[in-house]
Amino acid sequence: MTTTENVTDGLIPADVLASQTAVAVYGLARIKPGREEQFRELVASVIPQVRAEAGYEQYAVHAANAEPGAFAFYERWESGAALLAHVQQPFMQAYFAQLPDLLAADLEAHWLTPVGA
Repeated sequence: MTTTENVTDGLIPADVLASQTAVAVYGLARIKPGREEQFRELVASVIPQVRAEAGYEQYAVHAANAEPGAFAFYERWESGAALLAHVQQPFMQAYFAQLPDLLAADLEAHWLTPVGA
């Protein structure tokens, strides 16, 4: 992350949330052995809701072929405000509440500013 001033439990840097242009993130979630299917079901349950949100541009999650139990994600939002509204949705709060039981390690997140945004 590019700043130590973070919100949302330290996941999203303040400068990302303040962006009035598109913001994106890619990263990796490493899931505890034996919990992969539960994680897949959880992700599948939120994808339709995420894609219906205002400010949504892209949201994709993929299983990492070279690393069993690892899932790569990519999200793009029209602005920091759209991203903040997304993480504050009740269904996302429920999603985040379930992650600690599934994650083998902290989420790895890399924040991006699209070129030409």
